[in-house]
Amino acid sequence: MGSEIQQRVDELITQIDAAFDGVVLGEGISLWESDGIDDYCGKNELQALRAKDEKIDWRKIPVDHLSHCNAAPSFLDARGLYFHLPAFLTAELRHEIDVGFIDRLIFDSFGAPEFKTLLTPSQRHAIIACISFCVSNYESCYDAAIISEAIMRYSLPEKTN
Repeated sequence: MGSEIQQRVDELITQIDAAFDGVVLGEGISLWESDGIDDYCGKNELQALRAKDEKIDWRKIPVDHLSHCNAAPSFLDARGLYFHLPAFLTAELRHEIDVGFIDRLIFDSFGAPEFKTLLTPSQRHAIIACISFCVSNYESCYDAAIISEAIMRYSLPEKTN
């Protein structure tokens, strides 16, 4: 990775870190719990999996957990996705995982798309910055209309019902 690109990655990670500072899981579905849902675990197993998960500081989630639970974005609820989003983004920007999380932001392919109702303006800006970065570095992979739609999707607050 070139020094200019690495500098931009570092800036994006700083932006994500500031934007999502203080976000906690609350009652949302946790990472290992989502893996258990994917594996059709029972209620007691899901509780045991949740007990071992980080719920307070997304920065403390080990990268190998994110990598192992790569299907999590499909099984997290809105609150769970909101909490885990900065950890997945940061790990992907650092090339520590390869789960296509930013692609999922671009294509809006999450199990709980209503997580967008939880985003603050600074969090929306961080997501848009990540999308823009990926497009500028891997532009041949994306259609301009899809990118415009993705940026618009994160530019405007979602309406709650």
